[in-house]
Amino acid sequence: MKKIKIYNLCLFLLSFVFFTYIFFIQCLKNKHYQDIARREHQKKVILYGSRGNIFDRNGISLAISEPCFSIFCTPVYSPNKERLAKRIAEISGRSLSEIKTLISRNRFFWIERKINLKKRDEYLNLNDPSIGYTHDLNRIYNMPEVFSSIIGKCSVDNRGLEGLELFFDEILTGKSGFIVYQKEPDGDIFPYYRYPEREPISGHDLYLTVDFQLQTILYSNLKECLENEDARCTAGLILNPKTGELLALVNISKSNNARNLIICDEFEPGSTFKLLGLVYALQNGIKDSEKFNTYGGKIKIDGHTINDNKDFGILTLRGAIAHSSNVVMAELSKRFDKENFLLLIRDFGFTQPTGIELPGESKGRLMKQKNLNNIEFATLLFGQGITCNLLQLALAYQAIANGGILQKPYVIKKIMDGNRILYEAKPLKIRQVVDEGTAHMVTSILCSVIEEGSGIEAKIDGMRIAGKTGTAQKVVNGKYSNSAVITTFIGYFPAEEPEYLVALLVDEPKKGMWAGTVIAPVFKKIAQSICQATNLQYATK
Repeated sequence: MKKIKIYNLCLFLLSFVFFTYIFFIQCLKNKHYQDIARREHQKKVILYGSRGNIFDRNGISLAISEPCFSIFCTPVYSPNKERLAKRIAEISGRSLSEIKTLISRNRFFWIERKINLKKRDEYLNLNDPSIGYTHDLNRIYNMPEVFSSIIGKCSVDNRGLEGLELFFDEILTGKSGFIVYQKEPDGDIFPYYRYPEREPISGHDLYLTVDFQLQTILYSNLKECLENEDARCTAGLILNPKTGELLALVNISKSNNARNLIICDEFEPGSTFKLLGLVYALQNGIKDSEKFNTYGGKIKIDGHTINDNKDFGILTLRGAIAHSSNVVMAELSKRFDKENFLLLIRDFGFTQPTGIELPGESKGRLMKQKNLNNIEFATLLFGQGITCNLLQLALAYQAIANGGILQKPYVIKKIMDGNRILYEAKPLKIRQVVDEGTAHMVTSILCSVIEEGSGIEAKIDGMRIAGKTGTAQKVVNGKYSNSAVITTFIGYFPAEEPEYLVALLVDEPKKGMWAGTVIAPVFKKIAQSICQATNLQYATK
């Protein structure tokens, strides 16, 4: 009897353990074992949504996405790792030792990313269960060296890293979908109608204000200038002064630095900043014909000497701008109200971001905004003590070219979802900086720079151009350098009805020193090419 009780108790305990285990498997671990079964009998394939395309203003493709494949290896499933390593090395071109090291770790690794169908099939023909692939997208750029300053680039995972690819990453990025296949025992897969699937959604397309032809013109001329001058870098942009549309933007550096210095880097503008002193003088009753003594090319203010590059003798205000006289600007500073001039600087957009649709924009700064002494204010009038980026400087001239109206710059023309327009840009007026009459007078004086002054190398027969040169000493170890300079030139044409504004910069030219000889001739070549490309023909008026 006692034995029977013991037997029944053991039977009960075994039954309890058995049914508890069944309950544990079927109820508590149900999802876990379902997932294992799914992995054995189903395969989920991710379908990437195509990244949106980028086009120029005329519909020429600049960046598109092309379907491709990425190959991976899970070594734990391989029946012959020696053979696998040898064949992967042969197909991929990678060293055998590298592949063996990866396989020996027995962990998942990517063999190759973004390959075509033919190469994918080479891997699949190995008939090794450790080899697999995913659908992928390859970003293809049209003339990447020319457009990289604007477009930027993507990571291997199709995420924006630089430029518009980064700034509009959310808009360009599509939404991934998937499809689930039935797996056969031999590893083959086939579709099954009851399995879930979701179609991928493509990203939106960007149409830029950039013109393909103007971009290539700007790039080729700046590339040539970089080589001729053995400069640290060159940069430039082309704007429509009436609308603020960015028609071209190029940065080229000797070190192949991808940084967009037009937007991101600040520098002291030098003599191109004299535009603001000219505007303030005209607004406050100083005539362009008023004469100034340049004192033999030197003037002292509070014990500091300000120099011209030579003795210009007696100059009118018009002549002082044409020949870029620092002495005359220093003389004018004595007659200016400091606070009102600082307000004019802000009205022109300096020390404020422009809002352009590109990442990393700097806003510039005034080294000293309060209690400027006489020498600090005098040097401010010829571009020392203030920093800006090239776009800000170009927009100051854009306002004058546009009859005194400052426009917001933009690079996106429209955003499309297939054939549906999601967004279409329109020109945006920020403010009337100066009255139209003053703007026209400034344009006339800037034409003198080209016709008889420091910018004469930019002159084109048959067309009036308004512009200004600038040569700014760089600060090295806390002092202004006598050899390291930044040369700039900003000009717009035709002067009477401007259609194009070109701003150029050369950082640390080695062959030349002055903007008039370094960058003004480059402007001339660019302007001539623009006229030829767009059939612009204007007679001098």
